[in-house]
Amino acid sequence: MSAPILENAHKHIICIGAIYVDTILNVPHFPIEDQKLRAKKLTRRRGGNTGNTLEVLAQLLEHDPGLETDQDPQAIQLHLLAVLPDRQSITMALIRDSLPRVDLDHSCIFREGHMEAASSYIIQNEQNLSRTIVSINELPEMTANEFTAQASRMAIADNHGWFHFEGRIPDVTLECVQYLRSKKEFASFKISVECEKPERTGMADVARLADVVFYSRLWADSNGYDNATTFLESQISSARPGALLCCTWGAGGATAVQKSTTSHGVLEWESVHAWQPETKQSLVDTVGAGDTFVAGMLFTLSSREDWKLQEKLQFANQLAGRKVLQDGFAGLGRKIFRV
Repeated sequence: MSAPILENAHKHIICIGAIYVDTILNVPHFPIEDQKLRAKKLTRRRGGNTGNTLEVLAQLLEHDPGLETDQDPQAIQLHLLAVLPDRQSITMALIRDSLPRVDLDHSCIFREGHMEAASSYIIQNEQNLSRTIVSINELPEMTANEFTAQASRMAIADNHGWFHFEGRIPDVTLECVQYLRSKKEFASFKISVECEKPERTGMADVARLADVVFYSRLWADSNGYDNATTFLESQISSARPGALLCCTWGAGGATAVQKSTTSHGVLEWESVHAWQPETKQSLVDTVGAGDTFVAGMLFTLSSREDWKLQEKLQFANQLAGRKVLQDGFAGLGRKIFRV
């Protein structure tokens, strides 16, 4: 095994998923088929669940007022493990610029000869802020064997931290999580997963092995539940002992439950209302709100271990609430800490 990437890092957060280049068209209303519509604004930026989460995490770590002055600012090292286009492609320059504090070179899988990243074209309807997304990805997906090779090559075994899975391809994700669970050198790492898109039904099998599961409202709705509490109640029995289950509900806030480590019962329940700013503001951009919530939870779980669950949930919920009031993610770390 090679030398560690960053020898003085105390913890690592490795996010596994896909990176997209998003082209966002803001339109006055949803277009009618076979008719022309002029967009009011065009934005091109790096997207993808894991990329968004890492961007916000980097800001939180940079502006964290709880970081002691004599503490290494790289005490938590961020990594992206994703399939990316050729290192020399123009698209890679955009991706690198968007994640300057995240390790890419030692952890990502680069597809030589592929010059384009996965792409999404998003129609943002100004009338109701609905999002219609058309995606294309011509990059060969990561295999379980590629993941295990990268995890080994990164030489982070016997450290501490998180493996966070976006969970795009359930069968591959399951193999990856099973590999981590089978290796004692990764025993000190926590594993978190997202169950966001209901068509990825196999993610339910992955969730049973995870320490933290992030459920979307869409996932709960598709399983026949109309509120987060009753949905999470239905998931407790199949969850790993000690697992933390979270479900976001948009304007309905967020709910989390921690399962007991010794029984099928519950150790702790918490719910928070949607965060409201001091002065009334209109929603601006809901793209990435869930990714921002995940970043807030990973941050508090990694660096605020003394906080109660309610404090962690409140922090992540407020962070996501601030995000929907602005375009993109810039400045969220400063705003949440008011620096």
